[in-house]
Amino acid sequence: MIPVISTVLVFVAAFLCATSLKSVWDGITSRYIADLEKSLDSLSIDRSHIPTILRWWGISLIAVIVILGILMRMPPLALGAAYLVFVSPRLILEMLIERRKTKLRDQMVGATVAIANGCRAGLSLAQALEEAAREIPEPLAFEFRRITNEYNCGRPLAEAIQSAKERLNLDSFTLFAMSLLVTIERGGKLTESLERISQSLQESQRLERKLAAETASGRNVVMLLTAFPFLFLGFVFITKPQDTMLVFQSLVGQIIMLVVMILVYVSVRWSNSILKLEL
Repeated sequence: MIPVISTVLVFVAAFLCATSLKSVWDGITSRYIADLEKSLDSLSIDRSHIPTILRWWGISLIAVIVILGILMRMPPLALGAAYLVFVSPRLILEMLIERRKTKLRDQMVGATVAIANGCRAGLSLAQALEEAAREIPEPLAFEFRRITNEYNCGRPLAEAIQSAKERLNLDSFTLFAMSLLVTIERGGKLTESLERISQSLQESQRLERKLAAETASGRNVVMLLTAFPFLFLGFVFITKPQDTMLVFQSLVGQIIMLVVMILVYVSVRWSNSILKLEL
């Protein structure tokens, strides 16, 4: 009962401390993810909830250090757990950015076909973009609406497309935008150009999905090997709980656990960097 009460008191104290130092903490966390904020904004990812999540992240970081390091007297494990909590926000944000880029890339093929069909039906490029924004799903529809809104507000269409190209910085959208810009500047048959781009994007998408499928088995093996040490520890705990607790109660055992955590973390990051194939 006493450890539970102590844990609750630690969380309450950490919450009160974080609330009183909210502005200071927000400044620290803003610098911590400053290099990712540009990517979040350029991809139109809503980050209004991020400050609140980072405040709870700070509370969790303090709680892990206090509970594991002080109350449970396991400083090596507290060090390893605190580092995992410390790097988790950046890993999660990087995953969100990659998912948004993949989603935009997959939607480009259908969007290009929709714009080509609109131009073939007699619509202007701006009208075709506006019509495609109604047909295609989010988040690409938002980017097209942003282009057409800028155009309707008086900005030249070429500048709006160029701005979107520089903001998104995606290979598929760059190819699409460059074709439109060349057609606007020099003239030509826009529908034929869009059809060729659609075929190129479709082939690129097929290759990227093929690479993802070929590396999926490797990722599953990495996940299995990552979970194995902890599953093995759980199995040993079930069979011999008293002997297993010595790992957590002795300093040598805690150091060994910390070394295992470091090796697992390094191997996962290394494996992901190897499996991250790009065209």
